[in-house]
Amino acid sequence: MYLFHITVFITTCICLTNAFGIYGFLNTYGLFLKELTDTLDLFDAASTSTKWIEQPLDHFDENENRTWYMRYFERLDYWKAEGPIYLFINGEAQASDALLRTGILYELAKETNGAMYASEHRYYGKSQPFEEMSTENFAYLSSRQALADVAKLLQEIKSLPQYKESKVVVVGGSYAGNLAAWMKLLYPDLIDAAIASSAPVLAKKDFYEYLESVSNDFEQHGTSGCHKRIGEVFNRYDELFKTDAGIEQLKKEEQICNSTDMNKPENKQLFFLDKAVQFMYEAQYGNVESIKNYCDGMKNNSLVFAFIDDEYDLWSQKTDCFNYDFDHMIENMRQVDWVMAWTYQTCTEFGYFMSTSSKKHPFTDNVPVDLYNTLCTKTYGPKFNEKRVEEGIKRTNDMYGGLTPNVTHVVFTNGDLDPWARLGILEDVSYDAPAKMIPRSSHCRDLFSNKAKDPEELKEARKYTKYLIKKWIGAGKYEKP
Repeated sequence: MYLFHITVFITTCICLTNAFGIYGFLNTYGLFLKELTDTLDLFDAASTSTKWIEQPLDHFDENENRTWYMRYFERLDYWKAEGPIYLFINGEAQASDALLRTGILYELAKETNGAMYASEHRYYGKSQPFEEMSTENFAYLSSRQALADVAKLLQEIKSLPQYKESKVVVVGGSYAGNLAAWMKLLYPDLIDAAIASSAPVLAKKDFYEYLESVSNDFEQHGTSGCHKRIGEVFNRYDELFKTDAGIEQLKKEEQICNSTDMNKPENKQLFFLDKAVQFMYEAQYGNVESIKNYCDGMKNNSLVFAFIDDEYDLWSQKTDCFNYDFDHMIENMRQVDWVMAWTYQTCTEFGYFMSTSSKKHPFTDNVPVDLYNTLCTKTYGPKFNEKRVEEGIKRTNDMYGGLTPNVTHVVFTNGDLDPWARLGILEDVSYDAPAKMIPRSSHCRDLFSNKAKDPEELKEARKYTKYLIKKWIGAGKYEKP
């Protein structure tokens, strides 16, 4: 799992394999997209069109004339005259037309005779402004530029005669949920309504609340003694690191490569982050039942087992061992475009650094914020230091309003299991910008179509969201659930 961002940032937040490794986790959107794809209705085989739009490299510098091409998808078989336009904004991953064949956007379009579109974020997937992912070229990667890309796309679509009277609804989850809300903030005359699912709209450097939430999930929903057992396992790891003999024992038990120097602080921190990620995944993408099942698997074990078949994991296929060398991990990152792009955004705009600085969890205090600061500096250069991280976070919150954005006709949804909810909007911003907390639900779960085993609260939340959108744009049949 990559490092949502390193964890779900250092240990990523795209890894679309079946496993969950350090690289995959920091990309929360990539994991959401994979699961959404797995829920496709096989009977809906309608084709979508792949299209491209020329975009300015810099929307805000009139002296910059370079352009690039952004990919997007289109599906029109449900559209009827004056029907709404629905756009799924993709986040930190390659876009997929699966988003136009299942899920809440698909259902809304089907029920309101809407046109469906899905956009791809600059620097992800095939929407690449440059061939080379250098620090210099990343200068044009930001949420503000991405929002301007979406605005230009929608303006071009709305310029078509058939869409003159069409309302526009944007949908997004996780970071893309931020973008959906921020589109309504920055382009209120263009956007009529938005769904912001699991959107961590508050940029924050030390995101210690993430592991507090993971701890709460296992304490509340795990089996008897599970939370205590987690603490015992992590405290044992901590004790083993205190002596050379303990480190040697740990390396044998955990299949850590002999060449990896586990006395190096960053390597030790990466180890603890990797172990914590196993629990972070269950909290973010699991459910009450899966948390209990994970606890059952821990009852008689003194180790936390990691997946080893992820393409971008810390597992070395060549030597059959885990390589927790921090510098080696960074070199591996340089080979994966989306990892470099998303890490850049966390270092320059959002932070989201999941630390163990809180005392309200059982994972010990071995993942400091400095690990992420070091990652930024070593990956992009000395100018990308802690001060730059802090300045970027302040700029983001000042621009978009943090937890109090000045928006209307935006619904903010969060699952109460999801640790990212701690940076989201949990109380109504206003009557026309409500918040919905969904019991027993995790990250972006409300964007899926109903499944038989889904909690009733989740099904009702989806119904409520669709009611609001239909009401706000005056389309289709709607009754308050």
